[in-house]
Amino acid sequence: MTFPIRTARRGDAVLPGRIGYDTTAPVLLLHTVQTEEALLELLDTGRLIPDPARAMEGYDDAYAWLLGHMEKRLPTRGNGMVWLWAKIRRDDLIHNIRYSDGQVLLTCRIPRERVLLSQYDDWHQVLNSMPNILGLPGETEDAFGARLYAELVDFYGRVRAAGCDLQMVTTWPSELREEIETSWEEIFDPANYSRRSYWQATVHELLAEDVVDAVRLDG
Repeated sequence: MTFPIRTARRGDAVLPGRIGYDTTAPVLLLHTVQTEEALLELLDTGRLIPDPARAMEGYDDAYAWLLGHMEKRLPTRGNGMVWLWAKIRRDDLIHNIRYSDGQVLLTCRIPRERVLLSQYDDWHQVLNSMPNILGLPGETEDAFGARLYAELVDFYGRVRAAGCDLQMVTTWPSELREEIETSWEEIFDPANYSRRSYWQATVHELLAEDVVDAVRLDG
């Protein structure tokens, strides 16, 4: 199966106006920037299977945790993840591809059951091995800041007392690991976030039939 391929400057790669993301739709509109090599793999084999060995170094715990939730929540199986945007402002999408000369922006439509959505900003709590502490209904910014500080001081005090403050989360005592990983699970629930939140998506593989448009980025 083939899809249209065009070449455009980064600022023109995404059509003007509202993109039309809908994270509740049965088929999700998604964007991802991939290499020319990945595009050729899609064209030659009909699928793009990610290589776990090419994941960013230093975040093994975070990737393993997310991959574990993909295994739990999705019917598909795989050892790697293709990353896509599921909701982002057009200007910020263009900003994110500003250093992508020679790469390809893929517009995809993928059935929701193959996709794990996660809230983009709070995913960084997972990357940084920090508890994900959400605001409470009606809580002021000052009140949230004070509570956040107190909870972090308490949590990391217990981590230090256990002698594991410089260790990977997977080596922590079970009660501390369960506590932090349970807090991370909040990133999967849209009810925890505003409608303006940015969402990312991960799939085990990308199929040529998922792609509706490809743009080679040129300047």
